[in-house]
Amino acid sequence: SAAFDAFCLRGRSASSRPLVVYAFARDPGAEACEPRVGLTVSRKVGGAVERDRVSRLLREAVSLVAPSLAIDVDLVIVARPSLAEALVEERLEWLEAEIRELAGRAGGGAA
Repeated sequence: SAAFDAFCLRGRSASSRPLVVYAFARDPGAEACEPRVGLTVSRKVGGAVERDRVSRLLREAVSLVAPSLAIDVDLVIVARPSLAEALVEERLEWLEAEIRELAGRAGGGAA
């Protein structure tokens, strides 16, 4: 959508082979009580069952990382096709560390 495209163009990003994290600072006047995180898992990642598994693991990892994220930043996490393959071999702790590192590099880490 146009809103997502604008978000990605104006925000900062960091990427690794399996993930891309976009960070965008909210308006200073906007009330911020917690970070907002959006996930995208396209059909390129796999079939419906595989996408659901990847989405579920991403949501769980984000819930573990959320307390360390800046509260005035919006994040969008994009799963690349290689994430499904990586999650077969790696554990949730790996995904959590990957999101934490990329969010920090993109500007969404704790201030």
